[in-house]
Amino acid sequence: MFRGTDLETRVLQVQETHSPDKRDDLLRELEPHVRRIASRVCRRVITKQDDEYMIAYKALDEAISGYSSGFQATFMSFAYKVIHRRLVDYFRQEAKHQKTVPLLTSGPNEEEIQNQEVVAKAFESYRDEELSKMRRLEIEIFKKALAKQGITLDELVKKSPKHRDTRENLFHVAKKLVSEKELLHKFLHQKKLDKEIASYLGMHRRTLNRHRKYLTALTIVMTEDLTLVRSYLGL
Repeated sequence: MFRGTDLETRVLQVQETHSPDKRDDLLRELEPHVRRIASRVCRRVITKQDDEYMIAYKALDEAISGYSSGFQATFMSFAYKVIHRRLVDYFRQEAKHQKTVPLLTSGPNEEEIQNQEVVAKAFESYRDEELSKMRRLEIEIFKKALAKQGITLDELVKKSPKHRDTRENLFHVAKKLVSEKELLHKFLHQKKLDKEIASYLGMHRRTLNRHRKYLTALTIVMTEDLTLVRSYLGL
C-alpha cells in the first residue's frame, strides 16, 4: 500500500500519461479505501452491492482527475472530501424522491414483522463480519506501512506515551507533519532529525526523537485513512 508522496506521485502519473490501464490499476489498489470512506460517511458498513459504493468509487475516479500537486492536502484527504460531497448529493436526491412516494395505508402484519426481525438479525451478523474483515485489512495495511519504517506493532505499544496530554500534543504535531509534504518526507527519511524540523514543530529535538516512532505511526494512520485503527488508538 502507498505512503504519502508515493500515492500523490502515482496519481499525477495517471493524469500525465492518460493511461486507462494505469488508472484502472490505481483504482483497483485503492478500492479498499472506497469502502472504508463510504462506510465512514454513511455510518454503516457499505458493500459492493450498495449504490453508495458505486457513487464512492466514481468519486474516487473523479478525485484522481481533479487532484493537483499544488494542494496542501494529501490525495486521500482530497478523495475523502470528493466522496463525501458526492454521497451527500446522493442523500439529498434520495430525500427528495422519498417525499414523492405515497405512504402505505395498511400496517405490516405479524409475518412481515417476523421477517423484518430475521432480516435485521442477519444484516447485523453480516455487518459485524464485514467490520471484522475491514479491521483485519486495516491492521495489515498498518503493519506493512510500519514495517517500511522499521517499526513493529509490539515496539509501537512500548513506545506509546502513557499520558493523555502527551498523546494529544503529539496528535497535533502529526497533523502539522501531514499537512506539509516536504516536512513529512524529511521526518520519515532523515536518520537524525535536524533542528529545523524540531523548531518548526515547536519541540525539543531530543523529545521529538524520543517520540519519533509513535509520531510516525500517527502520520501513517492519517495518510492511509485507517478509520478503524484510528478509533482503536483512541484518536
